[in-house]
Amino acid sequence: MNMESQLGSLILATDISRQNDYLSRFRTHLDKQDLNLGNASHRHFILQMALKCADICNPCRPWELSKQWSEKVTEEFFHQGDIERKLKLEISPLCDSQSNSVGNIQRGFMAFVVEPLFLEWARFSDTRLSQTMLEHLRHNKARWREDPEEHPPGASKTLPQGCTEP
Repeated sequence: MNMESQLGSLILATDISRQNDYLSRFRTHLDKQDLNLGNASHRHFILQMALKCADICNPCRPWELSKQWSEKVTEEFFHQGDIERKLKLEISPLCDSQSNSVGNIQRGFMAFVVEPLFLEWARFSDTRLSQTMLEHLRHNKARWREDPEEHPPGASKTLPQGCTEP
């Protein structure tokens, strides 16, 4: 594989629509214990997985930083949804500020995307950094569940449509 193809492959690995494919392959390699860093294709795959982790690691940061960036990302989503509403287009998933909240989006993202990937990454790397990131993730999941601004008295604590909490 030439350098351009390798770079393109690394970038395309961050496509969230292929998350489960990559995660499944990663799990299989870890279960079989057959990743060999002497093998160029295995090294490339590990780079893809590392880039996927880097791309979605915000929930694995300390609470204040993670919360700040989560709010900024959600603000972008909601802005897109407002434009889609104004243009009378179908509102993209997670972009409807009338039916979603930052906390709901983050809880679903953490439960279904971030946590499964980082659990496998920690199994692969088994470093203090991986454990610290998982600790931040667990803490942040709990904080989004209990955030009083996210759940005014009497409000239901629901996840985005189609999601259930593990």
